[in-house]
Amino acid sequence: IDMTRNTARIIGSSMLAMAVLALCALPVVGQDHPSPQMTVAQPVRFAISPPLRELANIPQEPVYGFREANPVHRLNLHAGLEQQIGVDPVEQSSPAFSSAAITPGLSVLGINSLCGCYPPDTEGSVGDNQFNQVVEWVNLDYAVYNKITGALEMGPLRGNSIFSSLGGICAANNNGDPIAQFDKVNGRWLLAQNVFAGSYGVCVAVSQTADATGSYYLYEFPVVNSGFPDYPKWGIWSTPTTSGYFQTWNNFGPGGGGFVGAVACGYNDVKLRAGDHTAEQICFQGHGAPNYDYSLLPADRDSPAPPPAGQDEFFIGSYDVDTSNMHLFLYSMHPVFSNPSQSTFTGTGDANPITVPTYTPFCDSSRSCVPEPGGYHVDALGDRVMYRFAYYEDGALPTAPKTPPLPALAQHWFVNHVATASGGQAGVRWYEFTAPQHTVVGVGGVSLFQSGTFAPDSNYRWMASMARDKVGNLAVGYSISNGSTLYPSINVAGRAPRDPVGQLSGETRLTTGTGSQTGSGDRWGDYSNMSLDPADNCTMWYFQEYLLTTGTAPWQTQLNQIKFNGCD
Repeated sequence: IDMTRNTARIIGSSMLAMAVLALCALPVVGQDHPSPQMTVAQPVRFAISPPLRELANIPQEPVYGFREANPVHRLNLHAGLEQQIGVDPVEQSSPAFSSAAITPGLSVLGINSLCGCYPPDTEGSVGDNQFNQVVEWVNLDYAVYNKITGALEMGPLRGNSIFSSLGGICAANNNGDPIAQFDKVNGRWLLAQNVFAGSYGVCVAVSQTADATGSYYLYEFPVVNSGFPDYPKWGIWSTPTTSGYFQTWNNFGPGGGGFVGAVACGYNDVKLRAGDHTAEQICFQGHGAPNYDYSLLPADRDSPAPPPAGQDEFFIGSYDVDTSNMHLFLYSMHPVFSNPSQSTFTGTGDANPITVPTYTPFCDSSRSCVPEPGGYHVDALGDRVMYRFAYYEDGALPTAPKTPPLPALAQHWFVNHVATASGGQAGVRWYEFTAPQHTVVGVGGVSLFQSGTFAPDSNYRWMASMARDKVGNLAVGYSISNGSTLYPSINVAGRAPRDPVGQLSGETRLTTGTGSQTGSGDRWGDYSNMSLDPADNCTMWYFQEYLLTTGTAPWQTQLNQIKFNGCD
């Protein structure tokens, strides 16, 4: 049901009031590190969808030919540095022994290139045991699977069909870059994509129950400063006292004319789940040159144990490099939805760097870097950190005395990007950041616990995603290929909590590719996702692409279930 005219008036009046409040609350701009500009908005449209399972009975719009669904914008932040800067002190050039054995489970054939688009933007999430569902949303289509049997329950359906009853730009446009998330604390699905046409917009669907095929509350939010909202990412955050749904994107200005900085937004999740059309959107606009805020990722809670009460949401990104220091940049948001003027965002430009071990950027300025059999190449998106920025708060881990001992209980954040290994191939550079358990910290209270560049042979590894289970096993999924014998395939490597610091092992082939991508602008990904099952906090699902045959863009996706031995 769409908004009534009176509801529309209420929303319009509320937006005007919130806009005035936001203008009054703008932070003071300094000379060296200007504070991000804050804007506050509410939905410009609201509706309630019919059960999505009913949409499956409606014929889907046919697609003719292939097209690039979303022209991901790139910045060459590492110009002149795509050469060996020095020895990578954490490069892992051979497999390490690990006590963490990975057992593959279900392997489900996911959505393929039926959308007539590329790249797939491979993304999905797993729900709890109430409905036993897995949702995959791949660029222009989404589907629901049974996580016990792997059977297709619904779809694939066009992404914008979710927003049919909302109308407006969300119903009229299906531009890709989607995110499917399961709110583990509240048992709700969050499905979202941005609009990259016309006046742009943020389209958000929140399920009324834990059933992904049921009804959703639908919202259209505005973008910041009428800018092209590229490469959006989402994270779900909740503590005993604060919560929110958080989004980032790269603002490339009106008409996509030029990069003006990253945007970080917090949404009132309580109102979104209640179908309240006054839900606040609090956004902070970062900066372009010279102090870039670029391709931020919001922290995304995986752990059943909550973060400390009052712990702010963190964002990571803008990884930077020079000949002497390597940095990732950490940011925090404290949204106050009841009084948005009290909201704060900490960290701009060079203000909050975390020094990380030396690495050499990989394929930052070019798309043709990862070789495939047949002389073809694909992109590695070497200019940004890769989804997700996964968070886990330790509950209690096994305490039996062993050597080496377990690390101290802590808060953990995980993220990765691609780096150049000593043989010139792509390796997965991964990080684990920690802070004291049950302790509220700011950006200065987070430190690097361990990192590694996983390159145990001459194969190329890229487009990774990370998560850990409840006993501390770490899984890193990624694409793997070489230029002669190995078509792009799907692998996973693991690490047990007592393994040597910075070492991955237990590398396992999940899906073997049998074709090379010959066209589609060399694009690959543009991201993947490792999702932890909230039912047991042991089982993980990895969403990634590969090809069955060689061709322009005949991509296929696979949903691979994995579990570490000893996690029950």
